[in-house]
Amino acid sequence: MLALEKSKIWRNQTLPGVELLSASYTKFEFSKHWHDELAIGIIEDGAEGLLYKGSNLLVPKHHIIAINPSEVHTGFSGASTGWRYRMFYFDLPTLSKQFENIDLPIAPVIDKPVIDDMFLFNDLLQLHLSLERSSFDLTKDSLLTLTLERLFKQYGSIKSVSYAKNIDIKSAYIARDFLQDNWQRNPSLAELETVTGSTKFQLIHSFKALFGITPHQFLLIVKAKKSKQFLSEGISCVETSLTCGFYDQSHFNRNFKRAFGVTPSNYMCS
Repeated sequence: MLALEKSKIWRNQTLPGVELLSASYTKFEFSKHWHDELAIGIIEDGAEGLLYKGSNLLVPKHHIIAINPSEVHTGFSGASTGWRYRMFYFDLPTLSKQFENIDLPIAPVIDKPVIDDMFLFNDLLQLHLSLERSSFDLTKDSLLTLTLERLFKQYGSIKSVSYAKNIDIKSAYIARDFLQDNWQRNPSLAELETVTGSTKFQLIHSFKALFGITPHQFLLIVKAKKSKQFLSEGISCVETSLTCGFYDQSHFNRNFKRAFGVTPSNYMCS
């Protein structure tokens, strides 16, 4: 059963052009309104009704909502239990900056208001969680880049653009070496662009094609392996977390368990 009316809206400090909403409603109904931003949301439970462009639409669980800037719409419960969802509000300058190096003007328009795409749903969920929780800048930047690219290529204004360029092997190795040399820090995707001279799109695709994982996944693996080594040497969880550059203990615990299947404290006791 869904919770009663509950909502939280906030701006992420590392991505100031992105506003986030996490909410659950049962009988609440939005009046007619519009957003200056591109509004993208995911239904985690229940269903939302939507009056959009003169039609009543139903957005069920595990589907995506896409509301283009300045489009008048409402939102209301589409199920007896209401709906629980997460929303992104991307301001237009942020979207323009995201795609500034692809040499093509990008209109922030999505073709359809209701999208059934579980891969994109999961990408959006992981991005929202990374912005809500303590996460490395490289994780946030990479998830944002990959998610927006998938969204606009498949359902928006850049689906005709091809990124099928040759793999930039040199940039991928430079990025890998940079991350290995700076694993204790929190490097950003912009730093990797600077040291490699490659755009973030080309860099991420080249890195994944060559090593099978993205740069942010590589950084997390390196940090997890280093932390496991420190713990095996008897260094405390708190000191290991600080030494490896995690934001806090929960951030450390979450990533260590994701890598090894146990929490750091349980690993030390094994």
